[in-house]
Amino acid sequence: MLARPTLILTLLLTGAWATPARLAATEPVDRCGHYDPLRQPYFGTTHLHTGFSFDAAIRFVPSTPREAYLFAKGKAPLPGVNPWGIVDRAYEIDRPLDWGVVTDHSEHFGEIGICKSEHFKDIHPPDSARYSLDCQLINGFYWQPGEPGPGGIPVAAEGGSNTPPAFKRTQASNAFTILVGAGLAPGSKNARMPLCESGAADCDASSLSVWKEIQHAAHDAYEPCAFTSFVGYEAASTPSGTNWHRNVIFRNEHVVARPITAIDMAEVENPDPNTVPMEWFRTPAVEKLWNGLREQCLDAGNGCDVLTIPHNSNLGGGVGGLNGAPVLVPPLFFDPRGRTTEERRKDAAARQQMEPLVEIFQDKGSSECRFDPRFNTGVGTTDELCSFEILDTTTLLGASGVGGGGGGAPVSPKGFTERAFVRNVLKDGLQYQQELGVNPFKLGIVAASDSHNGTMGWHPENATYGGHEGIQDAIPVTENNDIQNNSGGHSVAWAEENTRDAIFDALQRRETYGTSGTRPIVRFFAGFGKDFDGALCNDPEKLASTGYRSGVPMGGDLDQASSSRQGGKPRFLFAAWKDDFIKTPLQRVQVIKGWYDPKTQQTFEKVIDVAGGPNGAWVDPNTCEPTGPGHEKLCGVWTDDAFDAAQPAFYYLRVLENPVCRYSTHICRETYGIDPLSTSCANQLLALQSSDPVKAAQAAACCNNETTAYFVQPVIQERAWTSPIWFTPGAGARDDQALVFGAGAALRGGRCLLYALAG
Repeated sequence: MLARPTLILTLLLTGAWATPARLAATEPVDRCGHYDPLRQPYFGTTHLHTGFSFDAAIRFVPSTPREAYLFAKGKAPLPGVNPWGIVDRAYEIDRPLDWGVVTDHSEHFGEIGICKSEHFKDIHPPDSARYSLDCQLINGFYWQPGEPGPGGIPVAAEGGSNTPPAFKRTQASNAFTILVGAGLAPGSKNARMPLCESGAADCDASSLSVWKEIQHAAHDAYEPCAFTSFVGYEAASTPSGTNWHRNVIFRNEHVVARPITAIDMAEVENPDPNTVPMEWFRTPAVEKLWNGLREQCLDAGNGCDVLTIPHNSNLGGGVGGLNGAPVLVPPLFFDPRGRTTEERRKDAAARQQMEPLVEIFQDKGSSECRFDPRFNTGVGTTDELCSFEILDTTTLLGASGVGGGGGGAPVSPKGFTERAFVRNVLKDGLQYQQELGVNPFKLGIVAASDSHNGTMGWHPENATYGGHEGIQDAIPVTENNDIQNNSGGHSVAWAEENTRDAIFDALQRRETYGTSGTRPIVRFFAGFGKDFDGALCNDPEKLASTGYRSGVPMGGDLDQASSSRQGGKPRFLFAAWKDDFIKTPLQRVQVIKGWYDPKTQQTFEKVIDVAGGPNGAWVDPNTCEPTGPGHEKLCGVWTDDAFDAAQPAFYYLRVLENPVCRYSTHICRETYGIDPLSTSCANQLLALQSSDPVKAAQAAACCNNETTAYFVQPVIQERAWTSPIWFTPGAGARDDQALVFGAGAALRGGRCLLYALAG
C-alpha cells in the first residue's frame, strides 16, 4: 500500500446492534492488523485479460492468470511480445496493487482449453482437435503441428519469425472476426468455433477445466490483508458490434458451476437473415445473465454473492435511433423492459441490484461524457473537459482494429446517442426514479485497463508502455486506432481492510472511485448539517469521522428527512491528495451536478470548480516535464445554494491533475525522434521515411493531435471520478452507507469487528 493520510479513530463499544446481512463475514479470515473503521483506499482493477482470452491468444499473448497476479503483486515481471509475436520485453509494475480480478472472456473457454492444453493438466485433446485450423487461429496463424507454440518460444523460420508483422496483425483480426462473426447480427450468439460445434472435442469439459484453473489461480493469489484476488469473468455480448460487455465478479470462492456467457444470453441462435424476417431478430437478453446469477449464486444458499459491471458505454450506444430512425440495437444502458409499469419497475430494480457500478474509463477511452473540439460541440454536454481520451468510433469492432482498420474518420457528436455516456445515463436514471420509483442507473464509479496482456495495475504514461493486446499494438504508435487507446486506469475501494468481504462490500455500496491511471486519494461526503467546516481539512482523521457521522460518503444517498429536519441545503465535504509516487500536482476539484426538474420533465447538468482552478500549468516543450503551479492537496466544503428539495439530483467529484505528456508523446519523441508537440511533426515524419522507412512505418500515427481525423491529445490531464451521491425526494439514507460510533460489534474469527450501519 501507498503511504497515505492516516485515518484512525478509536471507537468505544458500549452496546449491541444487528449487522446488515450483506456485511456479514463469508470467509474465516481474522481481522487485519491494519483494520480501520474509517476505511482506507485500496487500489485495484475490475477488468483484466490474459492469454486465456481468445482475442489475446490470437495476438500471441503468452500470459496466464497466475502470472497476472504475480505481476500485480510486484513479485515477477511479465513477458511481452513484439510485432512479430516473439517475446522480447518484460513488463514490471511500478508499485504493487492492492486487489484485482482476472476477467477473461468466457465464451471460448472450451476452445482455449483444447488449443492451449499445455496449461491444463486434465485436458488431453485428440490431435485432430489440437492441431485443427481452429487451434491454428487461436495460437497464431503461423503455428503448425510439431512446432513449438507461440509467445516467444522459437518457431520454424519459414512460418514464424520472418512473417511480416502486418500480415500477422491482419490474420489476428481475421481470426477475431471469424470467432465473433456469428455474434455480429442483432441476435449476437457469439457462437462457438467448429471444433466445439462438430463434437471433435469435448469443449464442455474443457471449458470447466479452464474455469477451475481461473478459480484456483485466484485462490492461490489471495493473501488476506496483503492482496485480495476475486474470481471473475467477462460476458462479451456484442450485437451488431455494439458493446454490451459486462464483467462478473464473485465475492468469495463460492461461484457458479460454469460461467453464464453471451451465448447463453442469445434470444435466437444464428437466425438466417435470408429466411427470418428482420422483425423477428431480437437482441440478447441481459436478463438471462442476471437471472442465472441470481438462481445459481445469490439463491444458492452457499454464501455465493456476485455483481456485474458494464464497461465502454462509449462503444455501446446502440445502432439506430438517431434523428427518428428505428432502433436496431438498443444501447448498453437500454430502457427498463416490460409492457406494464410494474414489469418495468421490476426490471429496473433487478438492474439496480445486480449492477451497482459502471466502468467509466479504460484503455478504449473515457465513457464519462464527450465534447469534441473539432466540432465545438458535445453529446448532451458543453463541458470542454469531456474531450479527454475520446475515440473516433462508435463500435467496439472499430476500437479493436478488426480487419486492420478501426478508428475511422472523425465521428460527429451527432453520431452518438446520448445514452453512450455515463453522465447522461445518470441523468436519465433520475427521470426513471420519478416515473418508476426505482433508478435503474444508480451507478457507482470504477475504472480499469481492459489490458489483454495480463499487466494488472500497470498504467504508465511514459515510453515503457507496450500496448494492451499482444502483436496488435506492440508498437502502440503505428496504427491510428491503436494510438487512440490509452494505458487504462484504477478502481479504488474505500474499505476497512484488504480482504474479499471488505472490498466487495465497498463495491456493493458504491464507495468507490476511478482514476485514469495515477493514484490520487479522494474523499467525498455530503450532509445537511452544519458540522462540515473547512477546518476539518487540517485533520484527516476528524474529516473522515465527521463525514461518516454527519453525512454519507461517495455512493450514498442523502436523507430527505435530514433535509426537512435541518431545513438546509446540502453541504459537500471533499479532499484530494496528489499521487505521492508520480507527484503530479493537482489542478482543481470539480463537483458535477445532474438534476431532474419534474415541472419541465427535463434533466440538466452543471460543472462547478470548488477548489483550485485553471492555473496555466503545461509541459516544457523541450523535456515534457510538467511546469507551473499546482497543489499537493485540495480540500474544502461546498454548499449547493441552488438546491431544490423537489428535484432529484446526483453529485460526483472530478479531480484534475496538472497537464502531462501522454505515453504516445514520450514514445514518439524518445524512440523515433518525432515530436507531436512540434508544428514540424509531419516534416519530421517525412524525413524519417527517407532515412529509415521501417522506423517511420512504426511511428506512422505519431502526428495525430486534437485537430486530425484521429483524435489524440499529446498532452493530457490525468483525473479521478468519484461515485455520485444521490438526493431523491422522499427517500431516506441507506442502511449500509454510514458508520455508527460507539454502538456495538460483530464477531468473526474470535475477534471483535466493527461494521457499517445507518445512524
